[in-house]
Amino acid sequence: MKTGRRIAVSEIVLRNICKQYENQHYAVKNFNLDIQNKEFIIFVGPSGCGKSTTLRMIAGLEEISDGELWIDGELCNYYEPKDRGLSMVFQNYALYPNMTVYGNLAYSLKVRKVPKKEIDEKVHKVAKILEIAHLLDRKPNALSGGQKQRVAIGSAIIRKPKAFLMDEPLSNLDAKLRAQMRIELAKLHQELDTTIIYVTHDQTEAMTLGTRIVVMKDGVVQQVDTPQNLYNSPCNLFVAGFIGSPQMNFLDAVVKVAGNDVTLQIGKQTLKVPADKKQALIDGGYDGKTVVLGIRPEDVHDDPDFIAANKDSVISSKIKVYELLGAEVFLYFDVEGTQMTARVNPRTTLRTGDDATFALDMNRIHLFDKETELTITH
Repeated sequence: MKTGRRIAVSEIVLRNICKQYENQHYAVKNFNLDIQNKEFIIFVGPSGCGKSTTLRMIAGLEEISDGELWIDGELCNYYEPKDRGLSMVFQNYALYPNMTVYGNLAYSLKVRKVPKKEIDEKVHKVAKILEIAHLLDRKPNALSGGQKQRVAIGSAIIRKPKAFLMDEPLSNLDAKLRAQMRIELAKLHQELDTTIIYVTHDQTEAMTLGTRIVVMKDGVVQQVDTPQNLYNSPCNLFVAGFIGSPQMNFLDAVVKVAGNDVTLQIGKQTLKVPADKKQALIDGGYDGKTVVLGIRPEDVHDDPDFIAANKDSVISSKIKVYELLGAEVFLYFDVEGTQMTARVNPRTTLRTGDDATFALDMNRIHLFDKETELTITH
């Protein structure tokens, strides 16, 4: 491992970071990322994918098995957590139960021997930002979950760290409060103008908060990109299925090339591949092979005008479940034994048990290699 040299590429740099346990199992493998100043970076993935382990290695709470961690141009692999200039917010709040809110906010400054007057000013400033000024005399057991989380965030931001590390900070809150706190965190990021690295398994949080998202699976980074690029241009089947709610529909389809035409055969249903997508299938030698077709629920249409204009992409089925969510309706149905979801206008006349015809927006399809699960075209 190289030591001693200094780099100034970005605020936090992870180079081939690994976490390996004694049984040779890798919790994190070859993690590479340059985190620019003031970014809101999200680590997202299913349970056990290594996202919290990576965050804890950045914080210094977990030892790095291999690779390099640079913070502000300094190699920090062996720095104590307190010497890294970072603040961590945990999902269980980590507040001192015997101290008031004021005491919890002031604690890190008292330890650093900050003058009393300056502490008082900073506590009131942070309390005002987080709208907890009226709670300063209360103890944690007299606070709601949302209030506790605000105090925990306040304790982290009061000492102006180089970056905030947040490990599933909203997971203990109910759905309404979680949505509210998401908005608060987005505003806080703009107000503080500081780097935030945030771990979640909730892809709605990831999509709404992150400037860039790191999607992880089995300790390996799958894709790093903006929320929009991840949604529109996933690099593989896993990312396509993980990002988006409801998730992308997937169907096995056999590619058929006839002269200049390329079609996808799904059971008895034939779909014509548009010009801008067919070349990748021809060049890749997919004629006669099975690929995975992916299409988002909002690109499955029941509108008669759309169906009439897209007769080369029609599928038929019977509605299994009708779900009204107010501003939209989800229709669930099967195609060749695979469940599909359509996100349609609430004015739809389709109901459970109805025979239905849909047209797929073929310009919005994604195609994946069945063996490698990598994207062929999108």
